[in-house]
Amino acid sequence: MKLPIYVLAFTATIGFSAVNFGAVAQQSATFSAATRQVDPAEGEKLQEALKAKALTRPLRNPPPVGVKARETILEKIDWIGMRTQLAISQRKDAAATNTVSARIPRPPGFRATSPRSFKQVRALEINRARLPVLAPEGPRVAGSLRVYSLGDSFSTIAEIEDGISMRLSGTRKKIVIGDDKTARRRIAAIRKARKTLQSLDTDYVVTRSNSSTDLSFSKFGAGYVLSIMCDDPTDTRCAEDDYIVKLGSNLLLLNPEAGDE
Repeated sequence: MKLPIYVLAFTATIGFSAVNFGAVAQQSATFSAATRQVDPAEGEKLQEALKAKALTRPLRNPPPVGVKARETILEKIDWIGMRTQLAISQRKDAAATNTVSARIPRPPGFRATSPRSFKQVRALEINRARLPVLAPEGPRVAGSLRVYSLGDSFSTIAEIEDGISMRLSGTRKKIVIGDDKTARRRIAAIRKARKTLQSLDTDYVVTRSNSSTDLSFSKFGAGYVLSIMCDDPTDTRCAEDDYIVKLGSNLLLLNPEAGDE
């Protein structure tokens, strides 16, 4: 929250000025006396007048800033739902493969793979995660993906193609917003704009910032954000939704054997 930080810095500056007020006023009076031969008592009067008008506050007792931290909880992961979703994707893949029609494209899906499929992924980071670890497909991703896990959350980074990289983060921590009306209005606006991510049969929303294009969704009791960053801000892969939605339409699960046990 930038405003409270700014107020705190401003208060500290005032407090510092109050502590050194006498020296500054006295120097001003000395300077005035030396240049205009003014009665030194004028400096003392000026000092008293400025002190009366100054807003001072002891630095040892700064005012409270910010608001009480919102409650966070650990969501229970639906491991059975995760494996059910994998089975559904496998059946769809099998049906597409066995179709008589020529060149049936592989349907969007959610598929499992071994961490060994990624050259730079450490098994320790995968085993540490207590939620499904996801990553997009792609030959460049397979060679560059790195996974960093904190147990209840993780983050992956990788290059996708020339001029574009990605980050996919997940967490099972949920913030309880309570009666925060501003947050509820924003959530309501997001819900109006959401669409369905076919690979996971879940809602998603695409947002943009100065540095990335983000696809956010929740599944299996965890929240995820897939972000892509383009070297060229005008690159259509980041300026439009098609590329990131396609990337999120075929996600790989790196820890299919994970669970709470």
